[in-house]
Amino acid sequence: MTHADLRVVMIVANDVTNDSRVRKEAAALAETGAEVTVLGVSASGLPSREMLDGALIVRVAVPFSLREERKRSRKARRDWRPPFAGYRYQGTYVARDQRIDAGLQELKADSGHAIAAAKAGKGNPIKYKLGVGGRLLRRSRWQAARKATWVRKGVGNKVDVPFKFGWRAYDGVIHRMPWPAPWRKLHPEALDLELAFGDLIDRLEPDVVHAHDMHVIGVAARAAGRANLRGKDLKVVYDAHEYVAGLSQYGARTRRSIAAWANHEAEYINAVDRVVTVSPAIARTLTKDHHLDREPTVIMNTPNPADVSVEVSDIRSRIGLASQVPLLVYSGGVTRARGIHTAVRALVDLPDVHLAIVCVPGVATDAVKELQTQAADLGVEDRLHCLDPVEPEEVVAFLRTADVGLIPILRYPSHEMALPNKLFEYAFAGLPVVVSDMPSMKEFVDRTRIGEVFVAADAHDLASKVRMVLGDLDSYREKVADPGYQQEVSWAGQADKLRGLYGELVGRRLERVQPGDRVEKKQKRLLIGPVNSAGQAWLWATALEREVPGLVAESLTTGSGAFDFRVHRTGSYRQYRSDLRWQLELTAYVLREVTHVLLEAGRPMFGQQRGQMFNIDIPILEQAGIKHGLIFHGSEIRDPSLHRAKYQYSPFRDPDDELSQRLQSANDLLRTQLDDYEGPVYVTTPDLLEFVDNSIWLPLAVDVDEFASTQPVLDREVPVVLHAPSASALKGSAYVDPVLTDLDARGLIKYQRVQGLPHSELAEMVRSADIVVDQLLLGSYGVFACESMAAGRVTVGHVADPVRDLLPTGLPIVEANPDDLSEVIERLISERDPARKVADAAPEYVRELHDGRRSVEVLRPFITGER
Repeated sequence: MTHADLRVVMIVANDVTNDSRVRKEAAALAETGAEVTVLGVSASGLPSREMLDGALIVRVAVPFSLREERKRSRKARRDWRPPFAGYRYQGTYVARDQRIDAGLQELKADSGHAIAAAKAGKGNPIKYKLGVGGRLLRRSRWQAARKATWVRKGVGNKVDVPFKFGWRAYDGVIHRMPWPAPWRKLHPEALDLELAFGDLIDRLEPDVVHAHDMHVIGVAARAAGRANLRGKDLKVVYDAHEYVAGLSQYGARTRRSIAAWANHEAEYINAVDRVVTVSPAIARTLTKDHHLDREPTVIMNTPNPADVSVEVSDIRSRIGLASQVPLLVYSGGVTRARGIHTAVRALVDLPDVHLAIVCVPGVATDAVKELQTQAADLGVEDRLHCLDPVEPEEVVAFLRTADVGLIPILRYPSHEMALPNKLFEYAFAGLPVVVSDMPSMKEFVDRTRIGEVFVAADAHDLASKVRMVLGDLDSYREKVADPGYQQEVSWAGQADKLRGLYGELVGRRLERVQPGDRVEKKQKRLLIGPVNSAGQAWLWATALEREVPGLVAESLTTGSGAFDFRVHRTGSYRQYRSDLRWQLELTAYVLREVTHVLLEAGRPMFGQQRGQMFNIDIPILEQAGIKHGLIFHGSEIRDPSLHRAKYQYSPFRDPDDELSQRLQSANDLLRTQLDDYEGPVYVTTPDLLEFVDNSIWLPLAVDVDEFASTQPVLDREVPVVLHAPSASALKGSAYVDPVLTDLDARGLIKYQRVQGLPHSELAEMVRSADIVVDQLLLGSYGVFACESMAAGRVTVGHVADPVRDLLPTGLPIVEANPDDLSEVIERLISERDPARKVADAAPEYVRELHDGRRSVEVLRPFITGER
């Protein structure tokens, strides 16, 4: 097994962006040349992919249907009331009252109209009196309805009290009970994650699945079980980020909820191959709790020293604080269990000190508002600064201008064993620390002397320890800067331990490789797609394989396949747009096997959501060391405004036409991305050289032998004229059809007009035609004209003089435009010998420029790197 043969799938129940541990571990393994894919949960609800430090990050849209169904059924049970005891929804009371008010208002209006009519002497008096009686009855009914609504509302409110009290009492008891705590019932999201990740893991066929945190340990273990059915030994690593049974309790994280997650962990932890955790205390406790055969490997969540050099604004600059003002900082999640309120209270005893809180996930949360309210009540709001977080790789550099880092976490079992990531971030930012007396942190700080320890939740003791550190700041900073300490907390050492663990799992030593050496692929392999327009990608790939030794070349199409062009790989439109499994299979294949990619028509290769273009794939390809280029076929890059300025018969002559506007908008958007692209750009027709700066003409390819015809040209008294546009509006069919229909009616030709035929059927029609009319508006020629010429047919079309001048030899296409098409066809019929000479010269022209050899010459430098 080579480095590149090792496939690792990491799974985590967040979107990876702010999970520094996941990202660092993925990068540490990718540095060995391993193929690392991280499956996370999309926070936006839309799937996405990106390359980070050599690992492919895939964010999956997880609907959490089972979790939402549990919420719905739970709410339905709590909303139930006996029949006729109030209304189910509070809004119903309001709606009923408003409906009665509307009915009474309508009744008043009817009375007014009736009285006005009676005074005017209109209408029948008897009918008026009957109307009065009817309205009195209606009034009584509405008044009765109001009374009934009032009674039902009162009864409902009375009934609500015991029901709500009962549910609160039930919840108060049940949530304090650690048993029974069935995780499948209480945390169905664990099964939602199975449904989202399980099939993806199976399709990616990894050697190792690395489950980050307790939410996904079951997903990984079950994937290993399914792999056994396929005869594959899938290794599982469980990464315990925290001591689950001792998690802090707040909000929905009750004792029972925590116990359910602990049960989930306990059910699967003995089925994994290795356990990794963040501190020695957690490692010892997990071994004891679960009777593990092997103590978990401790990989501390320390920062990467490289992060210190990131150029970002610092925290003092952000809050506008002078350098001589003492500044404390807390960076991380803001919850009650983190004890930040203790630090806010301590500001009362530290009148000259400011506190900055870098709030994860952001400032706009209830927990942060509570801190701000607390600060206002204590009169220290002017010295409390709440900031939105920076990017994970910017944290260390951002914190560097503070004076002291705080970790005031409260006493929970998981906290007592933790060595939080922020402890090490503070170290690389050069900050001494003041931490609460959790055993693991206390042991660490007492040993290294990088700060002081205070009694958890004691604001006065925290203030005392802060004054102690600020009073001898240089001494503490010297200990933080000690090279031995810096090496101990460096991520480099932790990454080596992780690679060592993986080496044991796979039975060989994993070494870091240089970035240029990571792609260790057995041979050059090219993929062209995802369009295969008119079968061109297949023809280019076939020609390249024939002419370039050692190259494997493939084409990909992701359309309907209605035209039946030959292609190596296919995907449906639905798969390309929304099937993440198909997209990941393709992505994994390309990253594993492919060395060169040519992206067609400005589209991405690995799947496309609305509005996405080729540029979303470029970072993935570049980090994988895959060489890339672009191929444009026509209307996707042919600027309508420029075309109508240059070409007399342009199909875009009307700028307000729907087609012109649509293509112009798409063209403008594509060009915004093309401006920054640095790879080679190829165009398939010579006219496009005018539309794409620094582009290279990649001649179209035709299988000349396939189109060779034995049918004589213009030998019939009434010749067959064929017109088969791929896009009628662009080809000028509105001008062609009337002319050829008229000539057919006059008996001069037999007109064949087809569209949308499978390619094999169209090829047969081309071979048996006498004259083929291509297009009259674009000013160039494309695949259909090449096929007609290869068949030795008389080919008619509009090819502008500037385009003809770009060609290396005379073009055997009879010139015609919307103004003279009828005249040209009649001349070809009457002067058949000159027409036959044009047809006879056409196959040789195609062999010279379009049989694939010229295309290979153009692409060879891209493949081989030679000029």
